[in-house]
Amino acid sequence: MNVEILLTIIILVGAILLFATEVVAIDVTAMFVIAALVLTGILTPAEGLAGFSNTAVATVAAMFVLSSAVDKSGALHPVMTLLERLFRRNYWIGAGVMLASVSFFSAFINNTPVVALFIPVVISCCRNLKASPEKLLIPISYASLFGGVCTLVGTSTNILASEMAAKNGLAPFGMFEMTPLGLIFLSAGFLYLLFVGWPLLPGYKKGPTLEEKFHLGEYVTNVVLQSGAPSIGKTVKTSPLVTELGVEIIQVQRGNQRFFAPSEDFTLQEGDVLKVKGDVEQMRKLQKRNRVLVQPLPNQETLPKSGIGLALHEVVVLPESDLAGKRLSEIDFEAKFGNAVFLGVRGRKGLEHRLLSDWKLSAGDCLLLGSPKDQSELLHRKYPDLFVISHTDYTDFLRREALISASVIASVIIVATLEILPIVTASLLGCLVLIITRVITPEEAYRSISWKVIMLLAGSLSLGLALEKTGAARLMAEQIQALGDAVSPVIVLSAVYLFASLLTEVMSNNATVVLLAPIVIAMAESMGVSARPFLMAITFAASASFMTPIGYQTNTMVYAAGDYTFRDFFRVGTPLNLLFWILASLLIPVFFPF
Repeated sequence: MNVEILLTIIILVGAILLFATEVVAIDVTAMFVIAALVLTGILTPAEGLAGFSNTAVATVAAMFVLSSAVDKSGALHPVMTLLERLFRRNYWIGAGVMLASVSFFSAFINNTPVVALFIPVVISCCRNLKASPEKLLIPISYASLFGGVCTLVGTSTNILASEMAAKNGLAPFGMFEMTPLGLIFLSAGFLYLLFVGWPLLPGYKKGPTLEEKFHLGEYVTNVVLQSGAPSIGKTVKTSPLVTELGVEIIQVQRGNQRFFAPSEDFTLQEGDVLKVKGDVEQMRKLQKRNRVLVQPLPNQETLPKSGIGLALHEVVVLPESDLAGKRLSEIDFEAKFGNAVFLGVRGRKGLEHRLLSDWKLSAGDCLLLGSPKDQSELLHRKYPDLFVISHTDYTDFLRREALISASVIASVIIVATLEILPIVTASLLGCLVLIITRVITPEEAYRSISWKVIMLLAGSLSLGLALEKTGAARLMAEQIQALGDAVSPVIVLSAVYLFASLLTEVMSNNATVVLLAPIVIAMAESMGVSARPFLMAITFAASASFMTPIGYQTNTMVYAAGDYTFRDFFRVGTPLNLLFWILASLLIPVFFPF
């Protein structure tokens, strides 16, 4: 093992650890990877930056734009309306058609906006039927993943795997090459959800509906007792904040001292900073309290002076959001959200005894934001890396724009399928048509692209190039082959799928494919068999993220919307992961022979 191989493996291990732990943002990790490879001389500057010019990266960016145009035009609005009617007539038929629709649309456009559209439909329908949305929200996320493995454009991981195959002299994936096996996975997934997953999901709740519950969710915020506040001189037990508003005081900061979970006879003083827990209605009343300053962060005016016409929104931090990993004290809410103001936070890990300024946001955490009612729609449209749960209005249906956007996506798929143009050329031309016809503006197109994903892809592709260039991929492949000499390629494929499936639960599915692709290609060459089945194994496995709520964006969205726990995902998703592993081990060699 030479020095270059050793350095490449060290960088690989470091990248996997950073991707999995998210100590720093994933796009920052990707940039670290490129810098490390260039500074160590493993790659030239041109090679280090080559990932940005990769056709897969351009294709993924274009698909973001195409999906955004569909979302903006409200092209799916008529479908939503029809499904609501069907759902209200018959719960089971409506639920089945709804899940099938999610899978179908997710096979052709980005599944994040698809799931975002269906969440309020589920909440609304279940509220009217007095049913539990928790029985449908996880299945909606899973259904979007089922659909994503049915076509080349179903997920960005499929496009990346196809590009990795072409880069290594193999035939790229066809538009519907994955469809036969994908449909089997989809059917098996639906049967599992119906007969096994359904009983494992949280049961029916006769209490508040989900939407009502979100407006009664618990939040944490800081308040300052100003001169003349009624609570000054009162104990925690007799404070009007507790006796009249019903909030819970969980911490008091007095100067440099902190008192955690103060006792009932603890006396409050002027200038005390109280960390309080309460629901949205309590927060509303707290805003109007005389001599009490709602101050989540130091030196930040949180509310308009009048407080009139304020709409409250619960906003979920998605895995790819630039807020993930940041402390609240590091975020300039006024600059990021304009007239929206920060009121509180509800963490997916539960409440913690620390000041809000020290709170480090994670994927799945919920922020409580307030904004003038006439500017609420802007909040929903402007930040694609955040998901606003409390927003339940559909996008306006724009007939002309909907027709054009749907026609463009259909044309891109047809042209790429018939191999008239490469997928990257067809998708970029589609974006150009949308901009020329003013379905989407250049600024909207730019905002619709998840630049974190683009940075991640570029950095991962550079690391993949280093694995190939230095021979590290071949060395690792030979070690795997040595371990598997006594077993058949089917056993090795099964192990590869299982490893990729577990890896994608803790790190990006795109990174999983890009990092494993050069290794499995080299392994197949050393074994003297086709690399196709191994590439398909990591491609299908990377989209089978069912066990954790942070393995994929749609899981995080329904996790917050359904008030699920990690245990819910693990309980429902683990058997499904195992089922897909068994199916992949048995069927991939049949559809993609060695």
